[in-house]
Amino acid sequence: RLSEVFQKYTSVRYAVPFCSNGAGLLAILMLLKRYRGYENIFIQSNTMYGVKTIAITSGLKYLGAADCSMPSLMPSLQQVEEFISSVKEPKRTVFLLSHIGGIVNPDIASISLACEKAGIALVEDCAHSLGSTLENHHTGGYGIAGVYSLYATKAISAGEGGIAITNDSDLAKMLSRFNIYDRFDQKQEIGINFRISEVQALFSFCMCEMSEEIISNKNLIAKEYITACNDAHISFVNPHEKGQRGNHYKFTLLANEDSESEFAGIKNRTSSVYDYALGHDPMKLSKRHICLPIWYALEPEIVEKTIEQIGSIHKK
Repeated sequence: RLSEVFQKYTSVRYAVPFCSNGAGLLAILMLLKRYRGYENIFIQSNTMYGVKTIAITSGLKYLGAADCSMPSLMPSLQQVEEFISSVKEPKRTVFLLSHIGGIVNPDIASISLACEKAGIALVEDCAHSLGSTLENHHTGGYGIAGVYSLYATKAISAGEGGIAITNDSDLAKMLSRFNIYDRFDQKQEIGINFRISEVQALFSFCMCEMSEEIISNKNLIAKEYITACNDAHISFVNPHEKGQRGNHYKFTLLANEDSESEFAGIKNRTSSVYDYALGHDPMKLSKRHICLPIWYALEPEIVEKTIEQIGSIHKK
């Protein structure tokens, strides 16, 4: 049932539940290495350190990270192409791209085409982007596969869990066999129990059924923040710009200077997207943003206090 709801929601052919986002990504990478002949991998500089550990744990050779840029905090098509130009064996290389902060990489369609042209396998880390769309297209379907997260802090939370989605029938079968050690056909040589439990699957199913309600509720909060930021002339990552429909995992303010010290008066905040970089960070993205509180059924007084603090920046 959980697979079915994800297939319908994202308009992909196959969905395979996992115990976590990381488990799903690791399974995909290991299968690409073992059965598709891929040997190398690169990621992006602004993503979780765990993405790097997953890439290396898979056994693929780690090539480094593509730069990222403002205002999306993600790599542009140009930055991806620049990294691809340095790859010696693109047809044996995987790009593990991460959608950041609750919006879709704005250049994902062009990046997908660039990877396809070079022979690079694009895998999407969709941990932040469940329910996010770009021109009504969900993440996870631009590359060979993608994996969502249902971890406790995510936009649609079920405590833990991950869902791998793909339109590749052979890969979908291999992912299912991976989770059950292929104990029936006994042909696939790699696998381990990365399955989601029945209880967790039931909880995940219920939360995914609520996804649009959750996103709609947070959208009301985001609209108030957008108005306050526009009034205070504060830059932010727009969850509605250029065909985006963000899931409001984060509401991110962008500093004009090299640090976020200009936001010192805003005390109501959550953790930043990432306060470190895994590669070059020429624009100092990790130090130039903060995130405002935004979650399902957030107390109105917290929203009001946050807006008041945003206004105090403008008054100064």
